[in-house]
Amino acid sequence: MNVQPRTRIVAVILLLVMSVVLTVQPLIAQDDVTEFVFAHSGPIRTMDAPVTWFGSTHWLTNGLYDCLIWRAADGNGYVGQAAESWENIDDLTWRFHLREGLTFQNGEPLDAEAVKWNLDRVRTREDFLVYPQWQFIAEVVVVDPVTVDVITVSPHPYFEYDVSYNGCELLPPGYMEEVGEEEFARTPVGSGPYKLVEFTESDRYVFEAWDGYWAGPPAVDRVIYQVIPEASAQVAALLAGQVDMIPAVPVSDVGLLEGTEGVSVVRETSNRITSFYLRVETETGAVATTYPDFVPATVDNNIRLAISHALDRDLLAEVQGSAHARLGRVCDYYPEGSVGNIDDPEFISAWYNPDTARQLLADAGFAAGEGPTIYIDAPTFQFGNEKEVAEVAAAMLEEVGFTVELNVLDTSAYSEQITSGGNNRDMMLTTLGCTPSLVPSFYRCDWVQANYNVCVEEWDQLGGEILTTVDPDARLALWEQWWDTYLNYAQTISLYEIDSVIAYNSAEFEFTPRKDGWFTFRDLRPAGS
Repeated sequence: MNVQPRTRIVAVILLLVMSVVLTVQPLIAQDDVTEFVFAHSGPIRTMDAPVTWFGSTHWLTNGLYDCLIWRAADGNGYVGQAAESWENIDDLTWRFHLREGLTFQNGEPLDAEAVKWNLDRVRTREDFLVYPQWQFIAEVVVVDPVTVDVITVSPHPYFEYDVSYNGCELLPPGYMEEVGEEEFARTPVGSGPYKLVEFTESDRYVFEAWDGYWAGPPAVDRVIYQVIPEASAQVAALLAGQVDMIPAVPVSDVGLLEGTEGVSVVRETSNRITSFYLRVETETGAVATTYPDFVPATVDNNIRLAISHALDRDLLAEVQGSAHARLGRVCDYYPEGSVGNIDDPEFISAWYNPDTARQLLADAGFAAGEGPTIYIDAPTFQFGNEKEVAEVAAAMLEEVGFTVELNVLDTSAYSEQITSGGNNRDMMLTTLGCTPSLVPSFYRCDWVQANYNVCVEEWDQLGGEILTTVDPDARLALWEQWWDTYLNYAQTISLYEIDSVIAYNSAEFEFTPRKDGWFTFRDLRPAGS
């Protein structure tokens, strides 16, 4: 099937009953625009991006908002956005020099006071999902209208990454105060290169280039995020010319798309690792209310280790189709993900040991060939074949003696019912970012989220040392110790690191995937431009 270069007429794939129409500015005349449509798997939770942790929302809003700085697309360092330059002036203080004359899209000044308001908002609002990751900041000080100091609680070796991560988006404080948070989420005003001009909630979001952006308007006039949860529907939409890119091509469709005229398939690290979360307590989330008197079998460390040793990660990566086996939660792209034996393929393969799993079940008090009932929750599709991965993992566990109850939900339902609500029981399948700056925080006693809370005092202390040790060699030595606890405590059982397989309309657009796995289109260009 051939796809010819297309005159862009947007085909609305999914129609939802409720819609919200913004009147920020008139839509550009259809004949004059360069228009790009991205198939977004969803869900979208809010346009007030700093409120939420979820990457799907931050992909969508990355062009709407600037941060102080941002990660370079090729993975090498950082680039300025609202900040023209920045410097670490002492052990605790980072100084940012803002670009002169910056404004938000409504004309409100984007100055040092606005930056302080935004950083103070995310580091003090305990009701925000991003709140825990911003606790490295002790104080934000306005030096002058275009200079702001960010003072950390302690030396922070991952400062630049953390200050450019979820929650870094700069919102206009005056407009927020005028309309309130609820209205802002419906009619947001940004600071980035694109304005949101129309959206149908959780369905279709239309962004248009902003002429007032400090770097000039982007090369593509209009970017549309069309929510299409199912992978097969995304493929069909690309082949039909209704979208220009799909972010995760199913393995079975790679050959078809590679042979389609006008479509290119590219691969890049996704910066994501798929893992199982195992319950070690029932206090977090809604599980205790949803399942009264339920006691997870996985509170027993022997059971958790038995699960870990029963899983053949090489085979699970093969089932996923574009992944390689991993034991740790940091990608091998980073030095922290390759210390010790955590990245050794032979060590990873040898960790799979059904006999060891059976012995651990015996140590937990089960007779030979027997084990507890384990409840597994999984999505049908998130980044590739999650349903099939969960089914194969269940079979592996049954092989060593577990009885498995598998609950598979479509992606949106899984996110709402399991992930957001904290209704995971023994095991839940999840795919998350794998950068080193935040991972130790996830296993400290003060990090509590809906799906789990881990508090092991020695591990907590080790994580704190990692996050305050500036010397890179000393920090890597601490990481090697940290991984030993990670593997043997087995609350998070990492399976594989995913490579993104992206298909896009190369007849009309030039696209280079980002090293951090984000889908943002600031650098997208029309073909031949």
